[in-house]
Amino acid sequence: MDASKKLNNELNLSKGKTTRDKVENTQTEELFIGICAPIGSSREVVIEEIKKQLNKKYFYDVEIIKLSKFIEQHKTESVVSKNGETQAFSNLMHKITEGDKLRKRINNSVLAELAIRQILFSRLEEAGIKEEDINLNIEDLKSRRKCFIFDSIKNLEELLLLRSVYTENFYLFSIFSPLNERKTNLQAKDLSPSEIDKIVNADDFENNDFGQNVKGTFIEGDFIVRVSNENIEQLNKKIERYLHLIFESEIITPTFNETAMYSAKSASVNSACLSRQVGASITDKEGNLISTGWNDVPKFGGNLYKEEDINDKRCKVLGYCSNDNQKNDLIQGILNSIITDPNLKDLLYGNDLLVRNIIENILVKSKIKDLIEFSRSVHAEMHAIISGSQLAGSKMVEGKLFCTTYPCHNCARHIIVSGIKEIYYIEPYSKSLCITLHSDAITEDEKSDTKVRILVYDGVAPRRYLSFFNKFADRKKDGKLAEFDLKKIKPKSTKSLQALPTLEHQAIHSLEENGLN
Repeated sequence: MDASKKLNNELNLSKGKTTRDKVENTQTEELFIGICAPIGSSREVVIEEIKKQLNKKYFYDVEIIKLSKFIEQHKTESVVSKNGETQAFSNLMHKITEGDKLRKRINNSVLAELAIRQILFSRLEEAGIKEEDINLNIEDLKSRRKCFIFDSIKNLEELLLLRSVYTENFYLFSIFSPLNERKTNLQAKDLSPSEIDKIVNADDFENNDFGQNVKGTFIEGDFIVRVSNENIEQLNKKIERYLHLIFESEIITPTFNETAMYSAKSASVNSACLSRQVGASITDKEGNLISTGWNDVPKFGGNLYKEEDINDKRCKVLGYCSNDNQKNDLIQGILNSIITDPNLKDLLYGNDLLVRNIIENILVKSKIKDLIEFSRSVHAEMHAIISGSQLAGSKMVEGKLFCTTYPCHNCARHIIVSGIKEIYYIEPYSKSLCITLHSDAITEDEKSDTKVRILVYDGVAPRRYLSFFNKFADRKKDGKLAEFDLKKIKPKSTKSLQALPTLEHQAIHSLEENGLN
């Protein structure tokens, strides 16, 4: 078709349409879903359920992009099994090591870039457009009823890049299974118990700039899905509900737990703590909100300092963290005691400074760094418990506590004595010893009914609460609830096809610069 006929056709199609109509006609139906899950979690069943429902109910073609395949394609060495290692362990560790090397050589988002390039090239190929002609023929691109699932995202930079390109049309499903079930799943792959512990720690968080960081990525999910042997039968209903929210194909309102965790997250922004902002909320056993709390410094007369207080004495005003200061003083005190001990004087032989540096380095890396008792702040859980006790009394008994971060061992004992029966959290907290110190009264076993259960939160993440539940556009028609054809409905948030390929093309420049053509 020549240019003049093409222009005339476009003008005819545009007649009678508003500017908004014309813009919306460029929106694609494509959907982008990321998967983040600690190793051994039952992510496969979640992916299959998403795929099944998108296929059958929404008529979507689903393509699963395994990010680990790009590691295999660009590896520099073959697998070498060490003595005493199972082949399964060698394969997994080799994949992690080669992934680290690839990220170090290119950048931390390289696996996401390779996935984006695959999507871009498939789109151009279907439209018969060459990469160099993308800007000239961008209007020839057609919307595809297609969903791409990225399995699985292990690094925060990968997630941030995918969100930058696909924006509100990208959704991260953070999937979690209890540790004992994860270990059982890994044992079924012929890993030994000691190997399982090593691989779980390596997958969760590697202590290097180019390693995996599932822990830090997981907490950024849009949907958090707890999958266990106990609740697997509820999975189809969960996915059905989340897809209705993505497509706005039904009016869905928040659960008690979702409202409570959103309240906890909202409370967290009140905190001026230099270490981390934590929020908590408490409900009664029926799910009604009793109180909220956040971590900050207490003030005379009750409650915590707030922005309006003239005599604000929080850490942000003082300019330092009291907990860190006290830990440093503790380390220096131990050092001085060692160096000046008369029994060691003859052993040092004038090497006081060298010995001091060695011991200081050991102490800095020791468990002293995990001490939390010198903080001036009241913790969020304690603030919520005190406020709730003042306002609601016994209603807290058999209630639930929702916290943005896993409770510490100091708060654990107060949670137990308050009569709270369930705790839900999003972000892990490695310093906590609550299970170690209170194994008689608190557990991570969701089947237990004789201890306080502490569980990963399950539901819509607070970051998406308002966008999912705030407004249902065009749901009423002629005074009745409008119905939508699931086979044709577009996602609630969409992306312009005229912008998407340009963003994708920008995202893959570093691949070409580093020779990954």
